[in-house]
Amino acid sequence: MTQVKAPASPVTAPLCIGDAGRAARELPAGLPTGRPWLADAELSAATVSGSLLLAATVRGLQHRAHGEPRQDAFAISHHRPAGQAARVIAVVCDGASSLGRSDEAAAVVSRRLACLGAAGVPWPEAFFRANEALREFAAESADEEGTDSAADGMATTAAALAVHREARGWVGDLAWVGDSAAWHLGDDARWTLLSGIEEEPEPGWDLVEVRPLPSGDGRCSATTFQVSGGAIFLMTSGVWHPLSWSAGVRQTLARWWARPPDLFSFAAQVGFARKTHTDDRTVIGIWPDETEAT
Repeated sequence: MTQVKAPASPVTAPLCIGDAGRAARELPAGLPTGRPWLADAELSAATVSGSLLLAATVRGLQHRAHGEPRQDAFAISHHRPAGQAARVIAVVCDGASSLGRSDEAAAVVSRRLACLGAAGVPWPEAFFRANEALREFAAESADEEGTDSAADGMATTAAALAVHREARGWVGDLAWVGDSAAWHLGDDARWTLLSGIEEEPEPGWDLVEVRPLPSGDGRCSATTFQVSGGAIFLMTSGVWHPLSWSAGVRQTLARWWARPPDLFSFAAQVGFARKTHTDDRTVIGIWPDETEAT
């Protein structure tokens, strides 16, 4: 009996790093989600005071196959302190997949943090205020739905960054809740984690428990950094997990992102296929703007 190879899925990522896995080859696109307004992918680009930003968020293969919405979100803005160069404001959020309305939590928190960052509000206060806004929004939504079940619950991680160029390096303020993270890609192609994480998972395993927003106190972890050269990346766990675990992923992404690609290539690269990694993907990359006159 002749065995017929199944055709590739129409949503197969065009780019693979290592073994793409059966999910990338075989999972269907899935039914439209219950969020007709929520795109499978969102892209953005901007330049701010010598910095070039590319941002992409892509719905993961598992969510596609199950007809579930993308639960990641990003937001970008800028803040210009009096008499100083403008700061890039970048935020990524990763909604908790166990709760049915976490896409809404990610959208609320990312937008609120970006607006507060653009107003110059320090990150600890901004996270507190974003947490309060999410608590109010979640309570109102539960009242409207008449239920507080997991299907109508919502929670999200968040990482927020204010960064600017200084000479040939980067100076930044960073804050986070949960396992979204910031990384520096050096000119030597080495990746360095700038944010802490609450618990380092073993390769091939996701974190069992991550402290998300909303929380009782809205506290975040925060740090400042100063690094030389290279580029800065804010990522959800769908990208930094394989980056952290695989030398091949680190090497490939370092090669792809040593210089800023075009926006649509960047989105395809963020959505690279790799076995077992089927979650949503979100990255904001920040490079020196080489088109700016010196």
